[in-house]
Amino acid sequence: MSLVNSFINQIGRELGRDAYRSVVSSVSRGARKQQIVNSDEPLYKQVINFELLANDEKTYKHLANLVEKAEHTDPEDFEWQELFYEIDNKIDFCKVHLAEEYLPQLEKLDQINAENYKWVRGKHLKYIDTVISHFDTIERQLSQKNMAVAFLLTLIGLRASYLGEKLIYTVINVLYIFLLGFTFFNGLMTYTYPKTFGGNLPSDSAEELANIASVGMMLMGIAVFFYLLYFGLGVYKISKYKKEIQKNTDSKQKFVTYKAELSQ
Repeated sequence: MSLVNSFINQIGRELGRDAYRSVVSSVSRGARKQQIVNSDEPLYKQVINFELLANDEKTYKHLANLVEKAEHTDPEDFEWQELFYEIDNKIDFCKVHLAEEYLPQLEKLDQINAENYKWVRGKHLKYIDTVISHFDTIERQLSQKNMAVAFLLTLIGLRASYLGEKLIYTVINVLYIFLLGFTFFNGLMTYTYPKTFGGNLPSDSAEELANIASVGMMLMGIAVFFYLLYFGLGVYKISKYKKEIQKNTDSKQKFVTYKAELSQ
């Protein structure tokens, strides 16, 4: 078994890719496959498509060229280990199928590939450190907000600003609560003083006053219903914010575990 193969068997490739997939929306890097100079295919595909050429000399040179290119693998690519694993397999393949005189050169390529693997792994570990640091920063920012305060501010429409949402949402919430408060106040006054706040409605008999009072009751009910609806939405937003905190913590822990596995 070649050197890189033994390295790769010690680490969690799937763990690393799982960690990457869980945060790919927040830690975006653009294209994940490295494009190789003077080639239209990614290096990984070139390695997969590697085959014996017209003679052993051309085959060896082609393989050596792939090993050289692998040294410049993007350390932010979470499939970099698969690339070295496949190169390792191709080296083993050539050890079997090329003339025996190429065996010392293939052993040398094997060593170079192992050194390249460790070099890229070192750079990849530094990149993982930046990802973990990114999550630490987000965690500190998210944890600065007190959820009890957020609930209290929801009552007066200031939750959005407190949790870092756009100012326009706070303005809308405050105006919305003001409108509901105005509606409730008018309903309460109409219910309490039907004759005074009945407007142009007839209010001469007890039945007519009762009808006006029922209108006031209805206005209060409408105001309370829509306020409870607003408050329920605020509670949902706070719950969603708390889930973001937990999601960030879980994602960071995946990368911490991945780094620990990779460092072994």
